[in-house]
Amino acid sequence: MKIENKILGAAMLLGTLLPLAGAQAQDVKLKCMSWNVKALELRANTNVTRDITRFAEAIREEDPDIVCFNEFETASGTMGSKEKLTEFAEALGMFPFFIWSYDKDNGYYGNGILSKYPIVNSKSELLGMFTGADQRSVGWADILVPTDAAPDGVKVRIVCTHLDAFGGDETCYEQAKEVIAYAVAPATEAGIPSLLMGDMNCGPGTDAIKEYQAYGTKLCNNDGTFGGSKLDYFIGFPQNEWSCSDFRVLDSQEYYELSDHYAIIGTAVLNN
Repeated sequence: MKIENKILGAAMLLGTLLPLAGAQAQDVKLKCMSWNVKALELRANTNVTRDITRFAEAIREEDPDIVCFNEFETASGTMGSKEKLTEFAEALGMFPFFIWSYDKDNGYYGNGILSKYPIVNSKSELLGMFTGADQRSVGWADILVPTDAAPDGVKVRIVCTHLDAFGGDETCYEQAKEVIAYAVAPATEAGIPSLLMGDMNCGPGTDAIKEYQAYGTKLCNNDGTFGGSKLDYFIGFPQNEWSCSDFRVLDSQEYYELSDHYAIIGTAVLNN
C-alpha cells in the first residue's frame, strides 16, 4: 500500500510538473494586424470628421497585440487638430508610437504602431526618395512580451513602413534595403527578433520582397489586399525563427467600406 501511494504521489507530482514545463517552454506569440487606413477617409471619402469609431471597433473585434497603420494622418486641420494615434491608443488600451514622414496641414503624415505591451525603445528614419514622388519612412518599437519563462519580457522589435507607390520596383527595392539596414539588421545583430509589417506597394515576385526574404520569412500568403493585388506584408526576422499558421486577409464588406486596402492579421510565433 505504501509503495502504491508513493507511485500515485509521484504520478500526481509529474502531472503538475508537466504543464509547468510546457509553460516554461512557451513560445512568444504576437497577434499582429497591419492596415493602410487611407487617412480615415473611408473608401467613399465620406468620413469628413475622421471619426475613428468604426476603425476602432473593427480592431477591437480582432483583439490584436500589435497594430501597424499606414497612410496615417494626425493633428492636422483635416483631423480637427486631434492626435489620432492617441485616440486609438486610448480607445483600445494600447501604447502608441507615431512614425513621421512629413508635415501636412499643420499636422503630420506617416505611419503608426500600437502595442498592448510596453514600448521600451523607438526610433524612425526617413527613406530615400530615389525615383519616387512621396517621402516615406520606417519606424520601429522594441516591446517586452512577457512569458512564463521570462516574466519581465522577451524583447521583440516591431517594424512598420510604407514604401513609395510611384517610383516603381526600383524605388521599392532601394527602400526595402534601407528598412533592413536601419531597423532589421541592427536588431538581428543584437539578438532581437523582429516583425515587419506594412504596405510595400509591390508584388510578391519583386526585388523588394525578395530582399526581405533573403533575411527573413514571409508570414503572409499572396491573397490580394488592394483589390486583387498583393501589397501588404507580414515578415519575420531572422529567417526561420518565426512561423504563422492563421494568417488572414480581412476582406469583409466592413473592411471594404473602411479603406481601399484590406487589413491583414496573423499570430506570429517565435520558435524555440
